[in-house]
Amino acid sequence: MKIGLFPLNLVLFPESVYPLHIFEDRYKNLVNNCIENKSKFGIIFTNGNDIAEIGCTAKINDIFTKYPDGKIDLSVIGCDKFKLTSYEENENKYLEGEIEIISDIAEPIIEKLLDDCIELFNFITNKIPVFRVQQITKEDLIGRFASYYFAQKVGLIGKQKQFLLEMNSENQRLAYLKEHLERIKPSVSKAIEIEKIIRNDGYLAPGDLK
Repeated sequence: MKIGLFPLNLVLFPESVYPLHIFEDRYKNLVNNCIENKSKFGIIFTNGNDIAEIGCTAKINDIFTKYPDGKIDLSVIGCDKFKLTSYEENENKYLEGEIEIISDIAEPIIEKLLDDCIELFNFITNKIPVFRVQQITKEDLIGRFASYYFAQKVGLIGKQKQFLLEMNSENQRLAYLKEHLERIKPSVSKAIEIEKIIRNDGYLAPGDLK
């Protein structure tokens, strides 16, 4: 299967929505071709030198603005994970690649693992108001990849996100995220105590250390 490629310094996950500002002529060509043909393109992580082997197909979710010079503001939604087997530059100057769609291994979700991730995620997002993320329940995640939902919102850097994308097991991804959330939880708690001290002019209020 051949598909147009958009190498970026970001990782798109299946089911995630991401805004893009399209300004280079080659990617204007790519996006306009996808709009015209209602087709998908591939977003794949690059550090500026190397291109990752695993990426995610994307379809255009919404078009916000089309500028007179051809630039486009839009959002895309991640669809299927793929493996890039080969690629080359086409006549429109963007990369086209041969890809293979990758599916997760079939396995039941470990409920305890999912519950732990939800509990940790809710603790952290509730304690840091700047996150402005609603509390999540297991019912909210029915029919979705919970790991990809969490991965967008818990401060992973690009290499960590790519590492997660390359896993073909939902349980493996959840275990990785649980470890990450457990690792940052003490830092979150410490930041909360510092904020309380500042708020009280250096004095802890009764109950602040509970």
